[in-house]
This record gives sequence, structure tokens and C-alpha cells, in this order.
Amino acid sequence: MYFANKNLRILEIINATIQKEFIKPINKLHQLSPYVGKIRPELATYLIKNYCSVNGTIWDPFCGSGTIPLEAWINGHSVFASDLNLYAYILTLGKLNPPATLDNAIEKLKKYNKIVINQAFKFDKDTLPIWLFDFFHPQTLIELYIWTKLLHQKEEWFLLSCLLGILHHQRPGFLSYPCSHGAPYLRSNKYSKELFPEMYEYRNVFVRLEKKVTRTLAGGAKFDFNLNREVFLQNAHSSLIDKPRVNTIITSPPYMKALTYARDNRLRLWFLGVENWKELDKTVSPCKSDFKDLMKDSFSTWSKHQILGDKCILIIGDMLIQRTPSITLSEYVTMIAEANNYKLIRLFQDPIPEARKIVKGNNRIKSEHICIFEKL
Repeated sequence: MYFANKNLRILEIINATIQKEFIKPINKLHQLSPYVGKIRPELATYLIKNYCSVNGTIWDPFCGSGTIPLEAWINGHSVFASDLNLYAYILTLGKLNPPATLDNAIEKLKKYNKIVINQAFKFDKDTLPIWLFDFFHPQTLIELYIWTKLLHQKEEWFLLSCLLGILHHQRPGFLSYPCSHGAPYLRSNKYSKELFPEMYEYRNVFVRLEKKVTRTLAGGAKFDFNLNREVFLQNAHSSLIDKPRVNTIITSPPYMKALTYARDNRLRLWFLGVENWKELDKTVSPCKSDFKDLMKDSFSTWSKHQILGDKCILIIGDMLIQRTPSITLSEYVTMIAEANNYKLIRLFQDPIPEARKIVKGNNRIKSEHICIFEKL
């Protein structure tokens, strides 16, 4: 193994450490909408509580589903986050901008529902792509299309994220025909229209969206809305240009096509206006050479916005980036970090059980490595 400090080995299992030091109920905002490769909220909280300065700013440059920014906000930190995936951007905005009360959210839904009903009455379904009708009842599809456009236009990020969260599944509370919850694949072989006709009936979008919002806001969690929360649809370094300092960076960069974030969310992305998911995947699921360049550019930028003692924490898969000689992803990232005045001070391993995977049977990554770097 490469590591410059030969005493650092992947010996500590982060699960055991978290169990000993910290565990708490998970905020329901984390369940707003599915996302592949999500970081566990308890892992994010552990890292925040143990490696972030009190009241310091936290930045997640590859924010994905927004787990780290949400936990940072819950734990009293100002937050910066960024991602190039529009779905990730909106989902993170949704988590960081919940309504103050459930009554306020329901009032908005009722107001918007009147607009949707009026527009749906005169909507021409022939303007929609034919392939979408494979997933939805025609009337449900019309309502869904109008709802997503309206909430996007009104910048109702929380409500829009809730809607994306019930877009497809085989359960009654969801909007599609029988479909997988993660990547959108129809399950008509298992749930045929002949044997399960009720799963192919019209589903009222407003009714299900209202229930989703109610479930998410149940419990009345308290948030400090005075804390700064900014989310950018930008790459991992340009969104830092006007920020003088970031106390702590915690992030999980996309590594070498291990997960295909655009492909697995292609149906949600279409409703958000992204029709070419293949082109997006080239960016948000980079190949090996692009990943190397991304890490070099990122650490070069990050080092300019952190000072002595600041922490930079990366969560990455247990993959090989080079076979001869053997170099793991965490070793390669450590080499880049050291070239930019960071020191690896701790290394964890976090096994990924099958139960945590949205894409079942994906064994390309069996565990994640958590690299704790300190700015020199």
C-alpha cells in the first residue's frame, strides 16, 4: 500500500465507531426522494460532530442527495453545496428549504391544485412523448407533467422533491404503473395488468402528493432558518470562487462510473427538462481519466480556501484505480491531497451491506473508505 504514513491502515470499521459514539433518529427529510449511492445520515453526523469546528462552515462539492448538507444544517452549521446533476441540485434545495409548518405546505398545495385542474382540462396529451405512457395512466401523466412544470417555475423545491419522490414504484402511494423505485424499470412481468388491474388505474397526483408531504413533515422538526444555506448547479471548484474560506469539506465524489447517476434517475430528469441523460452521465459519472483530472483540479482549488488545521473528508469506494502496481482509489486520492498540502490523519472502512443498496446485486463496491485529511 502506498500511504506515506505507514501507520495508517484501514483497520477501523466506521460502523462500530458510530455505534459507540453517536446514534439518533433519522430526519424524515432524508427520505424525500431516492438516490443511488446515498451516504448514511448517521455517518454524516458522526463526521460533522467529530471533525468540524463549532459553528464553522461546511461545504459539500458533490452533494448528490443532500445528506451531508442537511445534517450540517441540523447540527447548526452554515452550508454550501454543489452538484452538476439537476436532480441532485433540486433534491438538496428541497431538503434545505422545507416549509415552516405543515399547514403552510398544504395551503400551497391546494392553491396549486386549482391551477393544475384548470390546465389539465385543456391539455393536449399528444404533445407528450409516447414512451412516457408506458409508465403512467394518461390522466395521471398529464397532471404530473403540469405539477412538475408549475412547482419548478415557482421554485417550490421541497414540494417538487416530494413529487419526484413518489414518481415511480409499485406501491399504491406512488404515481407510476408497477416500476422499480430506483432506476425506472417497469415490472409488468411480475405485476401484469390482467392480474393486478388496480395498479394500472388513474392515480390522483394531488392526493398522493399531500400524503407524501404530510408524512415527510410529521414530527415537526425544528430548523434554524437564519443559518446560511446555498446550493449551486456548478462543478466542484467554480462554486467556491467568491468564498474566502470553508472550514470543513465533506463529500463523496463520483468515482469512475461505479454508479450511473443520470441513467438511474432518467425519468425524474426528463420531468425536470433534462432529455439527454447519456450526455449528463459523462459528466456526473466520469471515466477514470476524467476522475483523475477532477480530483487534481478539486484539491488545487480546495487548498486555496482552507487554512492550517481545516479538515477535508472524502468518502470513496474501495476500487482500484491502477492494477500494476496496485493502487486503490483512496491511495491515489491521498497522493493528490499530499501534493496540495494536506495530510491524511485517519482512515475508516465502511462496509456496504446489500440492504443499503438501491441497485441490488451491484457488487462493484463492497465498502467505502473515509479519508480524513488535515490542511497543513
